Amino acid sequence: MKQIHLGVFEVNGINHLTQGIWTHPNQNRVNYKDINYWIEIAQILERGKFDFMFFADSYGYPKQKEELAFREASGSPSNDPMLIIPALAVSTQHIAFTMTTSTTYEAPYANARRFSTLDHVTKGRIGWNVVTTSSKAAADLFGRDVFVPHDERYDIADEYLELSYKLWEGSWDDDAVRMDRENRVYTDPAKVHKIVHDGKYFKLTGYHGTEPSVQRTPVLFQAGSSARGRAFAARHAEGVFLKAPTTQVLRDQVKDIRNIAQSYGRDPSFIKVFTGLSAIVGRTEEEAQRKYKEYEHYKSKEATLLSYQSVTGIDLTQLDPQSFFENIHTEQGQTHTDRFTKHSQSRKTVQDVIDDFSTKGFRGLTVIGTPDKIADQIERWVEETDVDGFNLEPYILPDSYLDFVDLVVPILQERGIFKKDYAPGTFRERLFGQGVAKLPHHHPGAVYRDASRLS
Repeated sequence: MKQIHLGVFEVNGINHLTQGIWTHPNQNRVNYKDINYWIEIAQILERGKFDFMFFADSYGYPKQKEELAFREASGSPSNDPMLIIPALAVSTQHIAFTMTTSTTYEAPYANARRFSTLDHVTKGRIGWNVVTTSSKAAADLFGRDVFVPHDERYDIADEYLELSYKLWEGSWDDDAVRMDRENRVYTDPAKVHKIVHDGKYFKLTGYHGTEPSVQRTPVLFQAGSSARGRAFAARHAEGVFLKAPTTQVLRDQVKDIRNIAQSYGRDPSFIKVFTGLSAIVGRTEEEAQRKYKEYEHYKSKEATLLSYQSVTGIDLTQLDPQSFFENIHTEQGQTHTDRFTKHSQSRKTVQDVIDDFSTKGFRGLTVIGTPDKIADQIERWVEETDVDGFNLEPYILPDSYLDFVDLVVPILQERGIFKKDYAPGTFRERLFGQGVAKLPHHHPGAVYRDASRLS
C-alpha cells in the first residue's frame, strides 16, 4: 500500500460544498474574514501532518436568482485567498498552500510575480491550481464582450503556461544573484535573460522582476476532468484533482492521465492524483449517522441547485423532470454534466440528476462512520483507484478537521499509509522526494531553462 498525501479543499468564504450549512450553530466559517480563524485552521491541519491547504477561488457574481444567492450566501461574499497565505505561512512551519488563479483573466506577468513572491516568503511551500474560469459572470466583471469557449480556454492556458515557464525557469540563471557588496554587484547582468514572447494570446517583452525562488515554478495543480482538461493536466500538472461518479471511472481517469503524460515524455510517477473525500467521523456508527442527519437538516436545496447552475450554466429546475438528461452541452464546467451522462452507468432523468445533486452536491467520495471504518474505506479506495491522496472536504469548521486529525489520522499512521512527521524540504520535495525542489527535467517547463527558448 502506498503512503498517501492529504490536503483540504477550502474557500475563503461562507458556503462550501454544502449550501446552507453556514446556519449550523457550530459553523465557524462565518468568521472567514478573521485571520485568526484561518491561522487556527492551518495549525490544526499541521498538527495532523496534512500536506497542504488548497483554496479554490473564482471570479463572478450572482448572475441568476440574485435574491436567493445573496440570501443564502451562495458564492458571495468571499475574499481573495492569496492575501491570507503569508499570515498562515508565518504561523506554521511545514504545511503548504495551494490556491487558484485564472489563466483567462489574470495577466501572466503579474501572476508569475505574485507566485514567486509567495514561494520566497513561504520558503518553497506554494502550489498553483491552474483554472481557465468557466463563469460567464467573470466575463462581465472583466468587461469581456465575448465568452471564451471551453476548449479555447485550454488553448489560452497552454500558452499562458509557456510564458510563465519562461519567466520562472529561464529569465534568471541559478547563480545570477551574487550579492557582492565589495564590488557592488547584486546581480550579474549577463545571467539575466530577456524574454520576447509574441504569441496568439499573449505578448511580453522584458525580464522577470523576481529573482529565482526556492521552487522557481510553484507546484502545479489542475482539476479539469473533461477530455481537453485531462490532456492539459497530463502535459502540465504535478497534482491533479479528480472527481468521478464511481471508483471505476476514477481509476480509468487516473490511468488515462498517466498514459497521456507518458506520451508527452513525462514520467507518470511525477503526477499525484487526488480526489475529494467527505468524511463524517463518529466514535460510534450512531454518532456519525446523527451528525450526517444534522448536517443535512441545515442544507438548502434551492441554493444547492443554484450552485449547479452557476458552475454548469444549466438550470435543472427549468427542465422537464421526467425527460432524460441527454445531449447536454455546456461551454462552462463539464465535470458535473459528464458525471450524469457519459460517466453514468445508467440513463438519468432530470429528476434523477436533481435528486443526486441535491444529496451529494460537488462532494467526492463520502464515508460516514467510525475512525476505523473511514480508514478501511480510504485503504480500499486507494487500492481500487490508484489515487495518491485525498482532499478532505469539510462540513463544519473546525469540527470536521478536529475529528479527522484526532481520530482518523492516528489510525492511518499506525497502519503505515500516512506519514508520522513531515520530511524536510519544499512542497515539491514532500510530494516527489528529496532533491526534487524544482521541475524535473522531463517536465515541459524545464526546456525554458535554455535561454535560446525565451524568444
